[in-house]
Amino acid sequence: MEKRPYFVIGDLIANILVATAAVALTAWLIGGSWGMIPGMIVGMVLGMIIAIPLTVAVLAPLLGIMEVMAPCMLGGMFGGMWGGMWPLQGEEILRWGVGTGFVSFVVVYVMNTVLSGPQKIN
Repeated sequence: MEKRPYFVIGDLIANILVATAAVALTAWLIGGSWGMIPGMIVGMVLGMIIAIPLTVAVLAPLLGIMEVMAPCMLGGMFGGMWGGMWPLQGEEILRWGVGTGFVSFVVVYVMNTVLSGPQKIN
């Protein structure tokens, strides 16, 4: 994955945007009224449905498809799950979206570093 600041900051903002959109949409459609397990499953699907067009159409031309697809799909999926499990409103939606986007960004970057091994910096 890219290590230049433009791409790292862009990936972070993209993850936060996708996760917050997924939390907001699933909280609006499901709202925690379905129970935890059905809400989580449907929220996960809705989060992925939101993440795909946002990632491919809007973010990939700016940041590259491979660098943005994995973290955004993870953020969208987990964001949708959070929004579907609990009745979230207002500031809670923003807090869960930003937190989920940040955590998915960090997890993907750390796993990429672990799997690719130590890199020589020029």
